[in-house]
Parts: sequence; C-alpha cells; structure tokens
Amino acid sequence: MRMPDKLDQFDLRLLESLQTDAQRPVSSLAEDVGLSTPACYRRIRRLREIGAITREVAVVRPRTLGWPLSMIVLVTLEREGASTVDEMMRVLERVPEVVEAWNVTGDHDFAVRMIARDMESYDELARKLFAADERVRSFKTLVIIRQVKELSPVPVAWDR
Repeated sequence: MRMPDKLDQFDLRLLESLQTDAQRPVSSLAEDVGLSTPACYRRIRRLREIGAITREVAVVRPRTLGWPLSMIVLVTLEREGASTVDEMMRVLERVPEVVEAWNVTGDHDFAVRMIARDMESYDELARKLFAADERVRSFKTLVIIRQVKELSPVPVAWDR
C-alpha cells in the first residue's frame, strides 16, 4: 500500500490519539480532532487502507504469560547473500519465542528480541536456532535486566 504524500492535520491528530488509545470511541476521537463521527470513522478506515495504521493489538507483558526472561540476540551470518538473509528471515518468523527481529547494518546481520521461560530453555532454543545453523557465523546474547522505556508512540511531525 502506498502512503500518501501528505497527511493533513486531522489525520495527524487521529494517528497521535490512536497510538495512545486505539480503543477510544470514534465519537470521542471525532470530538477531539474537530470532525463529525462519520468523517472520523472514514478517515480511520482510510488510514488503515493506505497502511498508515498497520494493525491494532493488545500489548501483553510476557511475564504475565510465564515468559520472565527477555533477551536481544545479535546474529552474524556466515555469508550475507540475499538467499541466506531470506532463509534466516523465514526461520525467525516461524519461532514463537522470537517476538521481534530486524535485519540490520553494521557488525551484525540480525538483531532478534526473544523471550524465554528460563535460561535452560533459552539455551536449548539458541543452540537449535543459531549454534547448529551453518548459516550463522556467531551470535551474542544480551539478557535484558529491566525495560527502561516501553514501546512508545511515533512522534507526530506537525510541520509536514
């Protein structure tokens, strides 16, 4: 989906509000941004259609469901060919304990955020995912001690 060249002030205000509370009633959003409820609903639907809003989800703390450990794993591939990168992306997409993954530049090829029930289960998965995979040259695990900042809204640039 193609993003439009310009989002107007109503679109920007809606995006700002929806990032904070996507369950807010459309009538309340409409009142805040200065639109009628039907116009606000149409704009939200359009923002979804053009890909400005990719999805709306409940963010659950992993610990709530028995996943107390979080880690970031920096993965370096043996070769950086397109097929190797694509294969690794497919592998990472299929693993439920991989909650986020990025193909990155620099010294590593992937940064992977994972969760685990304990260190033993992480070690078992890391051996299977990384140590036993001939595409992986090396990997480095950073265990997260505490989250300093949670996923936060994308800043809205009002001078676009």
